[in-house]
Amino acid sequence: MKRLLIFSLGSLLLYCCQQKEEAKAPVITYELANFRIESEGGCRADSTRCASYEVSYPVFKDLDSAVVQILTKRIDASVSMGNPEAQGESMQAIGKKFVNDFDDFKKEMPDYGMGWYYEARVEVEVLTDTLLSLSVTEEYFTGGAHGGHGTYFINIKPKTGSEFTLENFFKPDYSEELRRLADRFFRRGHELADTASLQENMFEFPGDRFELNQNYGFTPEGLMFYYNSYEIAAYAAGPSAVLIPYDSLKPLMKK
Repeated sequence: MKRLLIFSLGSLLLYCCQQKEEAKAPVITYELANFRIESEGGCRADSTRCASYEVSYPVFKDLDSAVVQILTKRIDASVSMGNPEAQGESMQAIGKKFVNDFDDFKKEMPDYGMGWYYEARVEVEVLTDTLLSLSVTEEYFTGGAHGGHGTYFINIKPKTGSEFTLENFFKPDYSEELRRLADRFFRRGHELADTASLQENMFEFPGDRFELNQNYGFTPEGLMFYYNSYEIAAYAAGPSAVLIPYDSLKPLMKK
């Protein structure tokens, strides 16, 4: 997800945003920042005796300070590997604890021969005056048979910092038709017939009926729902992404 488009008012994604044509969208700019912390002595000499935590993320210059605070908390929460104990902590504090935990573990298990790492990229997918959609892609290893990875989305209204939801984007009573559309594109992506059993193809949905999750984001090409590993299939099957092009969503969009 390394695409980046900054849309002007009246662009494709603003079908739903009832704005006057003559209105001009305020310019929202940002720069990329990077935070990294690693075990004392660094990881270059011997990565098996080292832990590193690194996050690249956008810093916005033209948002209200209250919105920046909300967005910062959302980003920090998304780079905590889902650790409930990290709620409310900054990525700097999360990273420091990650490295300290490894260092403490090495003291207890000096013969342990693998390093730990956490890497995350927070990228701007869509940026308008009414919608900011970010993707968070993470990869990490803390021992075991394999590492972990995931992709998550943050969708907010740049003016207020409140959540930008599907209800903001679609007309009322959109949900069942959206589910049908997503089902069609999911099956197409996995080369499944319309009548094929999802369960028999190793996908786990209640009642063998495709369902949408709450992990969605707006990309330049369309609305994406992302199912991380273990969510609907075994780890070996990997994650599943369902991208619904905006052209297919037009009948459901607010004007």
